[in-house]
Amino acid sequence: MPNTKEVENRNVMLNASADNQPRQVSIGLPSELSATIYEDGTPVSWTWWPMLPYYYWAASPVYSHVGMKSLSENAITNGTVNYIIDSWTKEGGDKFEGNAQYNTNIFGLQRFNVSASGPIAKGWSFTAGAYTNLDPGTNKLADTKWQNDMKQFKFGITKRFNNNRGKISLFYKYNFTRNATDGTAPFIFVGDGSVKEYNGFDMGRDGFLPANSQIIYYDAATGRMTSVQRDMGMTALSNDVNLKFDYDLTRNMHLRFMTKYHYANVHYLGLSAAGIGLADENSGYTYAYDTYNHQDGELFTGNYATRYLQREVAHERSWFNTAELTGTSSDKRHSWRVGLNVWWMMPDMINSTGLYAHTVEADPVWLKLNGQQGAGLNTGAEYYDAHELKTALYLSDDWQINNRWWLSAGLRLEYYKLGGRNAMTNDEPGGTDIKYPENARTPQWSILNATKTGFSYDYFNPAAQLNLRYTITQGFGLLAEGVFASTASGPGMFAGTTLPNTDQSNTVFARAGLFWNNSWIKLVSQFTYIMKTNYQARSQFTNPNNAAEVITVPVSYDLETLGWTTDVVLTPFKGFQFHGLFTLQEPKYKDFVMVPTFSDGTSNTYDFSGNYSPGVSRIIVELDPSYSFDKFRVWASFRYQSKQYINKTNSLYFNGRWETFAGIDYAMNKHLSLSMSMVNLLNQKGASGNISSADLVTDTTPYHNYLMAGSYIRPFTVEFSARISF
Repeated sequence: MPNTKEVENRNVMLNASADNQPRQVSIGLPSELSATIYEDGTPVSWTWWPMLPYYYWAASPVYSHVGMKSLSENAITNGTVNYIIDSWTKEGGDKFEGNAQYNTNIFGLQRFNVSASGPIAKGWSFTAGAYTNLDPGTNKLADTKWQNDMKQFKFGITKRFNNNRGKISLFYKYNFTRNATDGTAPFIFVGDGSVKEYNGFDMGRDGFLPANSQIIYYDAATGRMTSVQRDMGMTALSNDVNLKFDYDLTRNMHLRFMTKYHYANVHYLGLSAAGIGLADENSGYTYAYDTYNHQDGELFTGNYATRYLQREVAHERSWFNTAELTGTSSDKRHSWRVGLNVWWMMPDMINSTGLYAHTVEADPVWLKLNGQQGAGLNTGAEYYDAHELKTALYLSDDWQINNRWWLSAGLRLEYYKLGGRNAMTNDEPGGTDIKYPENARTPQWSILNATKTGFSYDYFNPAAQLNLRYTITQGFGLLAEGVFASTASGPGMFAGTTLPNTDQSNTVFARAGLFWNNSWIKLVSQFTYIMKTNYQARSQFTNPNNAAEVITVPVSYDLETLGWTTDVVLTPFKGFQFHGLFTLQEPKYKDFVMVPTFSDGTSNTYDFSGNYSPGVSRIIVELDPSYSFDKFRVWASFRYQSKQYINKTNSLYFNGRWETFAGIDYAMNKHLSLSMSMVNLLNQKGASGNISSADLVTDTTPYHNYLMAGSYIRPFTVEFSARISF
């Protein structure tokens, strides 16, 4: 029968954009601004941005289970409607187990995984794991040897007692990541959705950052000009202590309690693409330093790339507590659960910003504008120092009513309190007057010269889910599912100068269809409906009259998606399996009207209602065949995403693309297995991104054969791995 707790067959760690991060699985809406990776029942990092979860987590053998929670399950246990990675640490047992894994690729990746678990003394056992990742990347950046340098160590002990009715485990995890990746490249946007190379720049192979990694910026925390080395400036550290208690109260009733203290920090340094311009002799651009054929201060003319700097320093201190009482009825028809979350979070963040320029070529050179490396320093600066409390009671029951009817229902009642300090120009709801002009983000703004303002809000966030299954005949029947969740803005929305929309956001997800299961087919086909109100984001917009001016604007709108999804697994003969997924969806904006105002007075009303959401495809196809024989397994995975719009006016788009994978696994014996896999068999570029100056345009004529910068998928890559079990 279909699993309502987890989502299967999605190959979530098979990522075309990065080899050590889980991929984002679309639900027809932009990704949720919430925790997306959980470890032992609690978030890996609560502050989704800038503390990206994959800075603090990596899939490794130290986990006994890595899965993906269903939308229904996540709504009840965590209060959000999105897919999350759900990982559980392997506990030691009575038997020693160990394994070592090594991964490399044709570009020089060096990844090592070692884990072991086993008995210490009677009733006592241990688990330990070490993970290190040294990745030079596929595009050779001139300012760094390793684009990703990640180290993770985990150790735990488990005590079993009362004839194994109970056990208590204590885990410690240390994680440090230095991340200097940059997946940006220049290319020509033809205008019909296709792209072509610019001056021989090889997307995915050539680097698009200067060898000189020094960035000079105005520190919003200290009020001083500061420099940082880009290749060393992006670091993330975390320390976690996790206690897990399990006890069988009776044969049919189980108690679990989990508590975790989490400390993390990040020194984020992002240089996102912000457009490409054309400089003439009057533009004021000069070379920033001596190079092999140019001198410091020499006049520059030609195409230049603009980068938007975000130098974010953030901390997070969290204490997560979750208790669950689960059980089954004597007739086995009910499987029930009562849970309680009490989570405290104390995040803070300050963000220094600016615009920087460099030449448009492989291994480019930094430029100065009017003698300065950065422009508009801190006009987009952000700050908050917050505290959060999330307390929730949740209940669920899976009920086999009779041989035909099955029902699963859940309810979550959550109290969420949010408060803290920030620096707004007006801290009154609905206020438009500037009460605190010193908080306006003028050039070289800092928190030292600002007036700290406060915010405090309380929310009641309910969530509910209902799953129904009716079996018409053996292996064939009807399915229906409904999910509702109410969420509130996190502290990140209070980081700017204006008070955001503080109304709650409601998500409604519903689907209905049929299932068919027998010895050779498992099929589910359903119509889906998703609606989210008051979706909130802080978006950057470029002045259409002055590409050098970028403002950050809080926006809120509704989204709605109507679709149809068919998921099928075929096993027509021994050893062969085929998984296919087909999704057709219509992700559209609703009630999206905004009026951005720029410093020169430029202000227009834009209504995007009825337009498709950028970056979300209308057609998604996944094809995953595999065949096992003797000691071999041959597999492939093909994913198609249809065209994606670049801007909110839907006047520009990228054509659809395929993401392709294939590999062969060989189990030499019970101790040694070898694998070889290939990524991007068709060597597609998979260009994507946005044209910042075009986000608000409707006339696309200026954007035919337009030089832009954006992201891409990994080029053709061959990967090798070996795993030893002992």
